[in-house]
Amino acid sequence: MNRYTAKIISNERLNRDVYRVRIALQASAAESVTFRAGQYLELFLPDGRSAFFSIASAPENIDALELHIRHMPDSEMNCALVAHLEQASEVELCMAMGQCHLSATALVPERTLFFVAGSTGFAQIKSMVEHLLVNQVTQSIHVYWGGRVADDLYLDSLARQWASEYPNLQYTAVLSEPEDTWQGRCGLLPDVVAADLIAAATTDIYACGSPGMVYA
Repeated sequence: MNRYTAKIISNERLNRDVYRVRIALQASAAESVTFRAGQYLELFLPDGRSAFFSIASAPENIDALELHIRHMPDSEMNCALVAHLEQASEVELCMAMGQCHLSATALVPERTLFFVAGSTGFAQIKSMVEHLLVNQVTQSIHVYWGGRVADDLYLDSLARQWASEYPNLQYTAVLSEPEDTWQGRCGLLPDVVAADLIAAATTDIYACGSPGMVYA
């Protein structure tokens, strides 16, 4: 596994604690590095410490990689990484890893796809969904994104845009502790998915989030 240096293009705060970081590989690396939708990479601090993050962009956009990074004030390592990404111009990384991925060309056309994301698990789901959309996959796609409150769904408008532009994609937002103004689905994400899962035998489910949610 090779180690690369990437330029930090932007660092945008999406909600109270999640940042969207865009990084660009050097031209020579971008020509040789590949990844599959759903894989992750490893970011390194100058002192050698590292952390793993799902790649949120589709493989078709290898020149500019997108990451969704939650700031956790109680973690010294996380705070150091967030500070580095805010202040530095470059970051070192190693990619790509992970066995939970998909390819548009390998899909079975008659199967339904459920993508289930909890909180920042949306990053991995986003990569897979955008990969399918750019390859004009026509089979039925259902995207579920769950959080505690509405602010947790930090790119809700993007998911709603997918649903409005692609007739074969449905998006369901789920909150476990909704505000009084919330008009969407309520409850625990696995329960909502289970209630909607009518044809389990012909459905493939990709889930990303906390271990508890994924196992459920």
